[in-house]
Amino acid sequence: YYITDHGLGHATRSVAIIRELQKIGVEVIIRNSNAKQFLEQSVPQIKIIEGKTDVGPLLQNNGISIDTEKSKRSINDWINSIELIAENEIKIIQKHSPDLIISDISPMPFLAVNKLNIPSVAISNFSWHDVLKFLPQSSLDKLEVFYNYATTLIQLPLGTKMDHFRQKHKAGIVSRVPVQSKSETRKNIGVENSEKMVLIIIGNSKNQFKMTSENNVKIVSLTSNKIPDAINLPNWIEGQELISASDLVICKCGYGVISECLTTGTPFQYIHDPNHLEQNAISNELSKLSLNNKITFKELNEIHFDEIFVDSFVPPKKISNDNKNVAEYILKFI
Repeated sequence: YYITDHGLGHATRSVAIIRELQKIGVEVIIRNSNAKQFLEQSVPQIKIIEGKTDVGPLLQNNGISIDTEKSKRSINDWINSIELIAENEIKIIQKHSPDLIISDISPMPFLAVNKLNIPSVAISNFSWHDVLKFLPQSSLDKLEVFYNYATTLIQLPLGTKMDHFRQKHKAGIVSRVPVQSKSETRKNIGVENSEKMVLIIIGNSKNQFKMTSENNVKIVSLTSNKIPDAINLPNWIEGQELISASDLVICKCGYGVISECLTTGTPFQYIHDPNHLEQNAISNELSKLSLNNKITFKELNEIHFDEIFVDSFVPPKKISNDNKNVAEYILKFI
């Protein structure tokens, strides 16, 4: 199971699928480097072969916007070396003799298994071909060729069209499932049931946040930068538990957090950069669901959270996750 080395959103949804595969007796080996510690804590005892699976866009200090020039150089270098990387990857794949290769959403393993006659499944709400349009056309053409080696794509909602795949299977939202009650989670972090809870998840943003709150509103943060007067939990693993326990989530426009808000029915506001094509695709899909709850960094820093503000957000219609059906569909290729 290859998981992109760009961000944690792919890792969280991969964990949701891997947990379902393990329930039905499938042995899973993970290939990843950037989320290794997170994955070890999420699925203990699983084998992880540490190694870089791909190179995603580099973000600016706000943790939201793409640094286009730096990204162009690093991603082009990676694309130009994929064929050599795939040759080396063949040796690793042969050593473990898998029945199936899954990738979210590196194209490299598809090139490798194309020479080994092993079925392969792509799982994602977007592809690098669809969102890295600032790359030269020659690089995009290579990505299209590599992705076409995949046996099929499991296309998740809230994303791009991915029409370049030769076969597609549309699925519902995949996300981690809370196992604790709202009361249990709040007790663990020191928030009373009578209090309002606002959860901030802006990833690796280096912005300094200065939002304030009333005494009966607790701010909880999973953001890497500490927020003054907040309960800061940057190393918390099961984020879906905190989302489910919250009255409001403020996050960047990423699949992982938003999918967990939708499947737990938790109100949310999101920050997004329209020039980031994956974020833009997610935002457009949310607009179709009448969930156009955008907020800027400036507005976020000016917020004083009180009970009236938190209660002003209507919970989204709860959407069931499709984890089990996705796992069962994967079994068809083993």
